[in-house]
Amino acid sequence: MPLILLQNFFTLLLCLLLNAGLFAQYTPTVSPYHLSLKRELVFGGLGALSLGTGTWLQNRAGEPTATDLRLQKYDQINSFDRLGSHIGRDRPRKLSDLGLNVGSGLPALVLLSRKSRSDFPKIALLYAETMAITGGITSITKAGFLRVRPYVYAPDWDPNQPLKSGDRASFLSGHTSLSAAGSFFFARVFADYHPDSRLKPYVWGLAATIPAVTGYLRIRAARHFPSDVLVGYALGASIGYLVPTLHKKPILPRGMTISPMGQGMYLSYRF
Repeated sequence: MPLILLQNFFTLLLCLLLNAGLFAQYTPTVSPYHLSLKRELVFGGLGALSLGTGTWLQNRAGEPTATDLRLQKYDQINSFDRLGSHIGRDRPRKLSDLGLNVGSGLPALVLLSRKSRSDFPKIALLYAETMAITGGITSITKAGFLRVRPYVYAPDWDPNQPLKSGDRASFLSGHTSLSAAGSFFFARVFADYHPDSRLKPYVWGLAATIPAVTGYLRIRAARHFPSDVLVGYALGASIGYLVPTLHKKPILPRGMTISPMGQGMYLSYRF
């Protein structure tokens, strides 16, 4: 997973967390999502902690040779993962990069709707949390398993060639997890702001298709085994769906509301 991508998510997350209280005050009351400093610190802290831990673990990984790893032959790998290929192709690799960018960038489409555009700072915060948590868990998993990528099994691979950390980052697919997180996040947000829209089935279909195609391309590029892609898809889709869903419940007691008033806040409670 590109380090610069994770750094951008981390920077955005910190900036938004510092302004979480401001967002909570000035976002429209019709918003389906509710923010609180405590809850955002939990989600943001989980994202930051997982990103930091994953990066630290990956940096600690050594660089053994394929001989040191005593790699089994490709035809000895489980039958399901042999559905993939160990011969890499450059075009699918480039297209999978496009799939990553499209899937993770899909939430930008919320700017096209007046309802969600007025609530964009809040959505941006939830998006940053979603991508940080997904990226962090993905990095930790890669560092924990250190699974060799399929192309290392190619006939032209030199068994004495030192393996870089990226050569042992097959499980799970970061392209797929991040693409799924962004796509499912967008679909969940769209459905929450437009519950009666006829476009919902198409939006969910698009959200499901983009990371699936991205994962398929990663397999064709010999960057991942099928199981890497399936687990990455499940992880990203789950986080992309759950983060906005878990923000739909207000943190304040029932009947209590907070609204801006002049230079301060107005607290009311309805019995």
